[in-house]
Amino acid sequence: MRDFSANSRSIDGSKPSEAALKHAVSLVKLAKTGKLVLLNLVQEVPLPPMMFESRMRSTRTGEETSVVAVWKELHQDMKFTSQKMLAEKKPEIEVLGVEVKTRVEVGHPPDRILAVAEEEDADLIVINNIGLFGFSKLMAIGSVSRTVSEKAKCLVLRVH
Repeated sequence: MRDFSANSRSIDGSKPSEAALKHAVSLVKLAKTGKLVLLNLVQEVPLPPMMFESRMRSTRTGEETSVVAVWKELHQDMKFTSQKMLAEKKPEIEVLGVEVKTRVEVGHPPDRILAVAEEEDADLIVINNIGLFGFSKLMAIGSVSRTVSEKAKCLVLRVH
């Protein structure tokens, strides 16, 4: 029997993500073996080609620069914020006796969640039904959690 591994998706500070994390921690503790992989996703948002030549002010320096440069800055800031959020959560969980690994991934959320679950040999994906941003917040069942639950090769626990 392999170690129990739970992959908790997108720790984004929302109430649903905190509920999913709470359940994931409880399940790993109950199994008394294994690890918890905390995953946060930064979605790639393509920049329309017509914007490549546009100019705007940098959010960091205030200087005028290309939209592409500002886009990259914003994307780096999102990754940094994600890493910081996970780094703050990790010791809170480790003190409970749970081994924790953190990952920040960039890409299409369902694809990255499924890929990480496979890479980490997860037994279970614990996922919140409703994300912090986007149209999924307006729906009863988020499209990301629905896609993951339909395509996952392991068990999926959807938490609301």
